[in-house]
Amino acid sequence: MESMKRLLIVDDEETLTFSLYQTFIKAPIECEVVTASSGEEALERFEERVFDVIITDIAMPGMSGLELLAVVKQRQPTTGVVVITAYGSEEKQEKALELGADRYLEKPFDIRELKQLVINMLE
Repeated sequence: MESMKRLLIVDDEETLTFSLYQTFIKAPIECEVVTASSGEEALERFEERVFDVIITDIAMPGMSGLELLAVVKQRQPTTGVVVITAYGSEEKQEKALELGADRYLEKPFDIRELKQLVINMLE
């Protein structure tokens, strides 16, 4: 039997994190959804278990989403990472993709598009 897929949502914006959590626990794919409000907390979760996909914001207090992305890809290159940001720039997008992000989305993004993207990554 295949083990359940795991999704980690990392954002310091509680309302967005909750909204994404609700979206994915109701998604038509069985997966464990875990949240973290900082890069440091996300790394703690990552130490405990492997995630198939991580959605991370870039701008957070402490460790940025790009720093988290670099550590995740170094330790577990097969983990899919979607980077989201409200403060997008071409440089940030280039850096995220260079570090191994699968996708880069600027807020506000279409939640249905993100949901389908993540479902496809989990399948």
